[in-house]
Amino acid sequence: MKYIRGMYVSLVLIILVILVNSTFFANEYSGIATFACLGLFIIGTAFFINAKQLKISNEEES
Repeated sequence: MKYIRGMYVSLVLIILVILVNSTFFANEYSGIATFACLGLFIIGTAFFINAKQLKISNEEES
């Protein structure tokens, strides 16, 4: 369950980075925001892969 929460938190952070960049910085740092979103996406993908592997290993044990 912690992997699903981690994936959700990373997606919320992506939206927060985009929102802060567009409202507070008027898209002046769009390259940095895109780079940050890419990093958060990779982290979220890692959480998703771990959750899938955990589910598969639990099914094999049953």
